[in-house]
Amino acid sequence: MYEDDAVLISAIQQGDEDAMAQLVRRYYDEIFRYIYRLGSPYEEAKDLTQETFVAMLQALPAYKEQGTFKAWLYRIARNRAMNFVTRTRRSVELTDEHDLLHQESDLEEQFSDRSEVKELLESLPAKQRDALILKYYHGFTAKEIAKITKTTVPAVKSRLFQGLQKLRKRAKGVME
Repeated sequence: MYEDDAVLISAIQQGDEDAMAQLVRRYYDEIFRYIYRLGSPYEEAKDLTQETFVAMLQALPAYKEQGTFKAWLYRIARNRAMNFVTRTRRSVELTDEHDLLHQESDLEEQFSDRSEVKELLESLPAKQRDALILKYYHGFTAKEIAKITKTTVPAVKSRLFQGLQKLRKRAKGVME
């Protein structure tokens, strides 16, 4: 069993299929939740998660460590999810069809019903929603979010600040 992503990646690049399976297991649920929270319907999120790992495995032979592997993988997942939205040219509603998102977050702790959080997040502009999901659900730093979303750290901080302000303002209306 490998502990470090870099060791796993090196083993995969040398053809170790067990290491590949372990890396996929390590991140699969996390990537699925991220794609689902971005707004993909449940079944589509499952498909996009699969596509993310196929793309990751195809790109892995040329992978050069620049930043964290996790941020690199999230960038692939984000690109897959954004391509889906672009392809379908429709806004995708978050559904309660399958509530697999068991991780608690600071946002969800403020509400008794997770659907309220989903509605509030869905009401935000996509860039702010994406930054908040990466920060509060997945624990990325502003610098890592900037790499994932291909933007600057000040832009990420602005999106987080503005997104939180909008959430607080809208949450007051929901809670009253």
